[in-house]
Amino acid sequence: MEAVDEPPLRKRKVEETIVSHDVVSSGFISEEEWSAAVNNDPPSRWTDEYDDDDDDDDDDVVSSGFISKEEWSAAVNNDPPSGWTDEDDDDVVTDLEQELYRQIRESDGFDVDIRIPSSFLYVYKCANNDDYRDADIVGICARVGLHWYNFHKGSNLMLMHVDKYNSRFCALMTYHITAEAVDPDNDSRFTFQTCVTQATCKNNEDLRILTEVCRIKPKIQGTGDKPKRWNGEAIDDFYKGNLPKWISDDALMPCSEQDQFYEVQESEIREHNWLNLYTEIALYSLWEGDMRLESRVPVQIMKVIVETREAVESKEKLMAGNAIFYISFRVLNVPHGPTQDHRAIVRRTVDGIPGHVCLQFKCWLQDL
Repeated sequence: MEAVDEPPLRKRKVEETIVSHDVVSSGFISEEEWSAAVNNDPPSRWTDEYDDDDDDDDDDVVSSGFISKEEWSAAVNNDPPSGWTDEDDDDVVTDLEQELYRQIRESDGFDVDIRIPSSFLYVYKCANNDDYRDADIVGICARVGLHWYNFHKGSNLMLMHVDKYNSRFCALMTYHITAEAVDPDNDSRFTFQTCVTQATCKNNEDLRILTEVCRIKPKIQGTGDKPKRWNGEAIDDFYKGNLPKWISDDALMPCSEQDQFYEVQESEIREHNWLNLYTEIALYSLWEGDMRLESRVPVQIMKVIVETREAVESKEKLMAGNAIFYISFRVLNVPHGPTQDHRAIVRRTVDGIPGHVCLQFKCWLQDL
């Protein structure tokens, strides 16, 4: 289904930042990496220590995370990837590689219909009635991408279903997702695309999700927003490191730091449905691998307190790009048991690049 024009803006837009370190075409390989592969030079920050340290994050992924060390070595040394033998037709492999990179380049990584064993890229197509995709991690990533598009553009698009996605695993799992969305105000349909990474958990979190692009599919390939690398240096130190501990009962009492916190009103919880999305994903992070999300929803949000470092008006804290949410909620659909009270901490950070948001989740049963 071809996308129609983007929906009109209705609310404020998150401040845009122009970034000079754009990636080549689709974000699968950086301009520096491409130049290095052509000129047989290693990328900056690449040292012999990276080859010796198995625990270093960069040992598994080169620079942007979209090219593995094996692929880098093969590009530099002209070595065949593992799994291929002398019996393989080199001309055919070259043609397939060229076609793969052409599709990636022209569609920014979204419209790929071939797979090469050495690429670690898997292509999936979903039927329109494949509703379970909305409940697993792919559906969650699609919902996060659409949420952030709505947040940034001021729109109110709703996810209908996932059409297809490409997944690529190099220590991190990255999805290029194409989905169908609808504007409930006028029933306009849109083809939505988002690039989302399920990153390695650290900082005492259960789940981390990052978006790299959130867009309506462009009518002309190559004209849409491009996936861009995260600029970690742009994130305030206040939002780095381990997730904070649960907020104390007297945090909202009058004190010198009371402006850091704001208790979200019930009307705001109803208005901003993404708070429910955050809560459901937090619950998923607690039971990931042991449950289908749909088996535990709906959830009932009891209280939300938002914390920011920025000096903004209380109600504006809810819409701040950088914020920490303390959510108390109740699971109403507990199999073979009574309702359960949970707590969750969700940290949201941005680096100023449109389409970028990082969500970190921690969830636990309240009585534990």
